[in-house]
Amino acid sequence: MKIKKIIPRIILLDTLLYILIIISLHFLLSCFKLMFREWIYIVSALIIVTGLIVGIMQLLLKINKRIIKGVLISIFIIFLLLVMPLMCLFAVFRYLPEHVVERDGKKYVAYVNGFLRTYVYYYDYKNFIVSGKQKKIEEYYGKGGFDPIKNKFGNERNVESTIYYDENGEIVTINE
Repeated sequence: MKIKKIIPRIILLDTLLYILIIISLHFLLSCFKLMFREWIYIVSALIIVTGLIVGIMQLLLKINKRIIKGVLISIFIIFLLLVMPLMCLFAVFRYLPEHVVERDGKKYVAYVNGFLRTYVYYYDYKNFIVSGKQKKIEEYYGKGGFDPIKNKFGNERNVESTIYYDENGEIVTINE
């Protein structure tokens, strides 16, 4: 009974519980050869980072001694100022644009990796929350820096190679 009253009051515990749920669901989906879509991971990362920051601040503000509280809050803010730019940089390089496309009469979730070289990875579309975990098609476009699916400027992009995979991840065909 006491735990039911404490958990909603401590944001850090709620955040840790959310992390545990997301990790458990991730492993459960993996057992069925499924994975969360990219937007679920992005939203979860925002919830987790926000929950950790607010939860730690909540605990620091409960400290009774003013000097210790002030020093710890200052250290925490300095830590955030140093770490947040690195986290943002990591997030920018980790981000893969996601598109739901129809190809060969089948619906896929396509992820574009266009940093140095442009690749498009296709996975089976299941619903708006999950997709298949096994890569079905991989396209290589050569030099990076663009999204061939969104293609804002209407540039013609030629596929240099396409690899098709079966249900077990084995290469079925390669088109050069």
